[in-house]
Amino acid sequence: MYKRSLYNFLIGTLIISSFSACLKDDSQPDFTQNKPIIELPIGSSNSNGAGNTIDAAFIQDEVPSDYFIYVNYAAPDANPQDVTVTLTVDGAALDKYNQANNKNYTLLPPAGYTLASNKVVIPAGQRKVQLPVKINTINLDPTKTYALPVTITDGGGFTVSGNFGTLISVITLRNRWDGVYTLTGTMNDTMDGTFTGAYPRTVQLVTRGTYTVALYDPGYNSFAHAILNSGANSTYETFSPVFTIDPATNAVTSTVNYYGQPSPKGYSARIDQTGDNKFVMSATGKVPVSLKTKYILIKDGADRTFFDESWTYKSAR
Repeated sequence: MYKRSLYNFLIGTLIISSFSACLKDDSQPDFTQNKPIIELPIGSSNSNGAGNTIDAAFIQDEVPSDYFIYVNYAAPDANPQDVTVTLTVDGAALDKYNQANNKNYTLLPPAGYTLASNKVVIPAGQRKVQLPVKINTINLDPTKTYALPVTITDGGGFTVSGNFGTLISVITLRNRWDGVYTLTGTMNDTMDGTFTGAYPRTVQLVTRGTYTVALYDPGYNSFAHAILNSGANSTYETFSPVFTIDPATNAVTSTVNYYGQPSPKGYSARIDQTGDNKFVMSATGKVPVSLKTKYILIKDGADRTFFDESWTYKSAR
């Protein structure tokens, strides 16, 4: 019994001593010995190795939008010489990312972007530079989610990062009228007086095309127009107005039903020309201030409900 206890004590002491030796300061990683690597550091690393992603939202406009991808020299000390890094738009990387993450991002088409060069130079003494990209939003479909996958193909003599060698920029588009609004106003259902307006309400105008937005109600998590049915919360089923805007004047030129003209329930929509039907924009012309609309819900070919509404812009969506 004594011998076994002594044996256990000696083994335990040996294990503790060995573990303590592993914790000595000189056993910690020596970061000064790290070799420089070239990387695309902005974004969230994807642990399955399918890429490194970042979200980028743009307002659709005829003027191309500036976008920058950062290229980084990662090392304890600054680079002693100019480093020329070569990059490529890598469709195979996007395919891999989509498959690994159950996504269906569309590869940004050549008409959707402009690269001045596929090379950047990290000057001696610097660590990070920008690769400038022009996003030609006017050539893109705002109902799609695009991605621009960029991969480092040559690190200029240095190792390319295994985790951050590819950056996938996920690109979404919004037109300038898209946003969160406070909706107030009146409605008059001439066929059923128990249907009345549900105002005020926080709603969204969601981009459906370059010059169109549709009413989306977050409370119902759908494209819907909220109403009160005998005082209870409800909606017109399969009805939501879609507004078409003249970009030169910000006037609403037409209104249709999101669910079709007519919808499965027989609803259509049209603009009421007696209304202002126009956005008031900020001084820059890029952000809405308010909107006034008058439009009509049509049921089986007959004018049924008349809307006279004011929309006050709250924030970007």
